[in-house]
Amino acid sequence: MISVQEAEAVIKAQWLPPRTESIPIAKCAGRVLAEPIYADRDYPPINRVMVDGIAINYAAYAAGQRRFRVAGMAAAGVSAATLADPQQCFEVMTGCPLPLGSDLVVPYEQISIERGVATITYEVERSRGDFIHRQGSDCIAGALVLHPGITLKSVHIGTLASFGYSHVQVEAAPRIKLVATGDELVSIEQTPTPYQLRCSNAYALRAALLAYGYTEVEIDHIPDDSASIIAHYQTNTQSYDLLIYTGGISKGKRDYLPRIWQHCGVTAYIHGVAQKPGKPMWFGIDHQADTIVWGLPGNPVSALVCLHRYLLNRTVYSGYLGETITFEPNLTFFVPAKLGSNQALTLIMPQSSGDFVALATSDGFVELPQDQVVFKAGEVFLFYPWY
Repeated sequence: MISVQEAEAVIKAQWLPPRTESIPIAKCAGRVLAEPIYADRDYPPINRVMVDGIAINYAAYAAGQRRFRVAGMAAAGVSAATLADPQQCFEVMTGCPLPLGSDLVVPYEQISIERGVATITYEVERSRGDFIHRQGSDCIAGALVLHPGITLKSVHIGTLASFGYSHVQVEAAPRIKLVATGDELVSIEQTPTPYQLRCSNAYALRAALLAYGYTEVEIDHIPDDSASIIAHYQTNTQSYDLLIYTGGISKGKRDYLPRIWQHCGVTAYIHGVAQKPGKPMWFGIDHQADTIVWGLPGNPVSALVCLHRYLLNRTVYSGYLGETITFEPNLTFFVPAKLGSNQALTLIMPQSSGDFVALATSDGFVELPQDQVVFKAGEVFLFYPWY
């Protein structure tokens, strides 16, 4: 068996790159960017005036001049005016091109204008370039401004629009099929016999995936029959990016899945992780079909823990134990817990990894590391929420 950390590294290294699609930026909020975004020009593309006021020649100001005849007005959206006489000024509006020949802007609040003459009435230390947004000071043409892999928010969409991206490549939602295996499973509408179980795992896993933003998730059930499993696998690898199976991966004589996957050409990267629950976890890639194949244990606690720990682990908190516990097996121990407002973790011990009822009062699970036996009250550990 490999460690939890090794399993996490293998999954990250082998996970197939997502499909991409081009969509209008009006629809890309919350999507993951799949291409680098470059500036198509300097930003700002001109020396831009930052406030309403007057634009003057700094040398004239530095020489002591405080009164400037107004030569005209410069507005946004037109080419730059020219200040031909350094003894004069231009009234300027926010966002307009800085008039050529000027290199200092003084806000209206610091001047008065009477009979066509602007007088600086408020004295403050000034420098060449004040209130001027210099061309290219934000970025230059060709600069990388957004990296692939970010989740697009409003600020990013404004950037895309500023640089002319009406459409953008984003990661397509992976097509996921959850496959519950087992002769003992019946539909949730049926009344099971004492030796049957309702098919609940797949619904719990689907709800978790949907809560974390995965939108294309379907459910199937197949019996413990080799021919049915092979036929189902060969059909579904053509349509799905990720096949997640529950059950059928352990050492039992009817745990056919690992042998069938090998027969179908799936490369196995993980079979067995030093963790409780979830020790039999299996992970592989069908490189010919470009499909990820992930086998989770059939017990509900194991399946949910593995899904959250290795795929839905974007939100992780820390909390401290409210009690001391001992766990002697040389395994990473995942324990359902309730996270208090003060970050205190109240552990909830299921009777077994099939005790889904115990999960109902938990907020997630705490990860207790493999290289420790006694976990003392007050110690801080990682906590993975269910949502």
